Amino acid sequence: MTTLINEDLIDLHLTAPDQLGVIEQLASLLEKQGRIESKAEFTQGVLAREVQITTGFGNGIAIPHCKSKTVRNASIVIGKLASGVDWKAMDDRDVSFVIMLAIPESEAGTTHLQILSKLSGKLIDEDFRNSLMTANKQQEILQLLSECVDENIE
Repeated sequence: MTTLINEDLIDLHLTAPDQLGVIEQLASLLEKQGRIESKAEFTQGVLAREVQITTGFGNGIAIPHCKSKTVRNASIVIGKLASGVDWKAMDDRDVSFVIMLAIPESEAGTTHLQILSKLSGKLIDEDFRNSLMTANKQQEILQLLSECVDENIE
């Protein structure tokens, strides 16, 4: 079974100037690992979801996600920006930490909701959130996420 996340799905030095650029850079990581079939189709799916309601969670964090037939393996991809970008977040703060979910259409009901629920619950905890956002090594982020996301969700 493919794990949801690995070090190659974490970019701690995103340079995108805007929301679209962030989504495209993170989608590139998924594409490089063969986790999505089409970067363009995946990106369009994420943007379509953003039109429904912002995924700007608040406190500088966004959790964009896409359920699509282009997704081969359920995945979590992480991006950190030195300067925040406008994400139309619920608290109007710029986003500097992005946790993007890629979910195969066939797993949309279960995997997607389980991951979102666990992440959202942990991100409410200020200590966890601060630890995640100040982590400067991929391994640190993997360790923190392993505390809240079960790698074996099916």
